[in-house]
Amino acid sequence: MRGYAAASLFALLCAIPFTHRVLTHEAGRWSSYYVAAFHAHFVLYFGNSCIGTGVVMLLALTVERFLSVCYPALARNLCGTARAYVTVTVIPVTTFLLYSPYLFLAHVVTCRSEAGSIVHLKEPTAWMVESLWFQAYKWILELVFKLVPALILVYLNVRIIRTYKAVCEKRRKMTNKVIGRVSGEQRRQFAEESRLMFLLGGTSTLFFVCMTPMIVLSLTIHKAWRHTVAFEVFRATANVLEVTNFAVTFYIYCIFSKDFRETFLRTLRFAKENSMGASFLGSVSGLKEAIRPP
Repeated sequence: MRGYAAASLFALLCAIPFTHRVLTHEAGRWSSYYVAAFHAHFVLYFGNSCIGTGVVMLLALTVERFLSVCYPALARNLCGTARAYVTVTVIPVTTFLLYSPYLFLAHVVTCRSEAGSIVHLKEPTAWMVESLWFQAYKWILELVFKLVPALILVYLNVRIIRTYKAVCEKRRKMTNKVIGRVSGEQRRQFAEESRLMFLLGGTSTLFFVCMTPMIVLSLTIHKAWRHTVAFEVFRATANVLEVTNFAVTFYIYCIFSKDFRETFLRTLRFAKENSMGASFLGSVSGLKEAIRPP
């Protein structure tokens, strides 16, 4: 959960440069070379890498739930803290390596404007973008990080929901048969089970709805469509939905997952305590300097 939340947060942070560029109407030209190089080499690379990391993190989290619910005996041997740390480490490293060609999709060209000032332009690397191997590479990435995960997530969540509901119903019948009535603790347990069902169904539905337009856009894009109004509207909608998936998922987890809320609050308290500790140490250090004899 921490890995997926962190990946979603970084994906949202990477959307800020895109938003700033749209709001300031910077059409690929900047007065600063470093800003132009950042947009040419790193913005698209980090954005796609963080989105891909978030997708695979969600897939790993769903697989872990699937094993725990549908195959609990197997999960005891396969799922553990050490494997979780390895998974959370390997996924972003592998994803960033796979997206490394995006670092070279564009380059910076320096020229003079009509007013005589020096401007830096972002231009695509034509030989790379138009090559057949890069087109095949993009198709493979779309399959690996979007289409295949979307299908697997829907299938696994359906299996989890069915199995979990059957187990809960069986447990409820056995409890009622033995005790004869439902206790307060059991009501809280049933409510937690309902929240888990909403969490699984909500995340899978949101992922499928928000990511499908981007999958269609990536797999069906054609040069003849790029300058039409309908294509621009569809592309903008697909981009907004893709970012919305990571933004709304955070609130879904906060509402329906007690573990996620507790982890989030512990993280905030830890950051606050560190900030207060640093402030206290700074005050003590300043006091020592003030009372130190000459």
